[in-house]
Amino acid sequence: MPGPERLTLTVERLAPEGTALARAAGSTRVVFVPHGVPGDRIEAELTQAKSSFARARLVKVLEPSADRIVPPCKLHFDPARIGPACGGCDWQQMAYETQLRHKRELILDCLRRIAKMPDVSVEPTRPSPQAWGYRNKVQIPFGRGPGGKPVAGFYAEGSHRIVDFDACPVQTDLSVKIALKVKELAGRFSWPIYDEDRRAGWLRHLFVRTNTRGQALAALVTTSDALPKRAETESALSSAFPELIGFWQNIQSEKTSVVLGPRWKHLWGAQHIEESIGPYSFLVSPGAFLQINTPAAAVLYETAASALGHGDQRFPLALDLYCGTGTLTLWAAQAARRVIGIEENRDAVRDAWKNAERNQVKNVRFKIGRVEAVLPRIKEEIAAGAIAVLVDPPRAGCSVPVLRALTNPAVRRVVYVSCDPATFARDAAYLAKSGFRLHGVQPVDLFPQTSHVELVARLDRP
Repeated sequence: MPGPERLTLTVERLAPEGTALARAAGSTRVVFVPHGVPGDRIEAELTQAKSSFARARLVKVLEPSADRIVPPCKLHFDPARIGPACGGCDWQQMAYETQLRHKRELILDCLRRIAKMPDVSVEPTRPSPQAWGYRNKVQIPFGRGPGGKPVAGFYAEGSHRIVDFDACPVQTDLSVKIALKVKELAGRFSWPIYDEDRRAGWLRHLFVRTNTRGQALAALVTTSDALPKRAETESALSSAFPELIGFWQNIQSEKTSVVLGPRWKHLWGAQHIEESIGPYSFLVSPGAFLQINTPAAAVLYETAASALGHGDQRFPLALDLYCGTGTLTLWAAQAARRVIGIEENRDAVRDAWKNAERNQVKNVRFKIGRVEAVLPRIKEEIAAGAIAVLVDPPRAGCSVPVLRALTNPAVRRVVYVSCDPATFARDAAYLAKSGFRLHGVQPVDLFPQTSHVELVARLDRP
């Protein structure tokens, strides 16, 4: 029986999801191939075939692009490597300068295809101050390996098969060391490891958040409140890691792939971790949102605050939608007389009030609730004068009710922070139809070695 069809392809460019877009000689059919680099000539094996496009896996690099490099991580995809590759990073096969160039191209492509805006200016991508060891948060799944030994690492691409690791160049050394210690304790104490197929077991993930001071909060993500060998576990971790300032449990009892459950249980030490971003100091609860690349977050927030105050504009009121712990809200306070942050996570809002107080920023306040629900409750404040709005939505972008609220004539400026060029392009097109003009886009790289990119865009009414 013949195996899957193999094709010789030339990689033309990168698609918005980060995969390579390639074609065979003389063919118009597009083939999407992960881990390709523009300029590569490759051999690929078809995994899905449609009339207008196909998907394939990279089998061999026949002629490498001038931009292709050897991935520094030994677990990154390599067609010659036996066994599954870690799915955590997808662009280590390109030098960092090449990654920055292609991230800008991804945004341009989305603006052309989705927003139908071919002439919008997109600036060169601002690089991350750190290309390696930059991630301040990690969630590491646990499983069983050969002989029933605990394994911990990241999922192979497109699966929940754990690729066991002993190092990770995009994580902090402290996070990796804590993970390896917890894996050793799991074996020593015979902790029941959660099995996704059987929906049974106790230890699901390890959560670690670190800061630029070299400190950490850690949490075991478990299916119940139990903690076998609690005293021994706490003693082992505290003695091994003086930098570990607080230890938690997160209870995730649902039969779901969602990592974190709704309930946090404080075991010992600090309840918050302190982080400095630019001129501000923040207290962050373990489960609250914080950009995972602290030095690059300062670049992102400075870019957003500058866009908000463009033209020396100082609005009487600015809204910060999806404000999290108030990080961007405090930056926005420089460019508006008053700022209202809106966030549905109660723990994050509590942190936001504390952060405003500790930084002595007095012209901000925060409201708890979904953005769609809170905006109608403050419509009188919105209608009182010209306002600006910062939006930093989830990857899915803004919902239609939020977009409709932004079309209120009182909203004179929207500064849109996005982690997904495709949903941003969709939302920018919606706002353009209501009278906004997109004045430009500034990409900022918060996720080196991956295809993900953040952007800041300014939209004004004439």
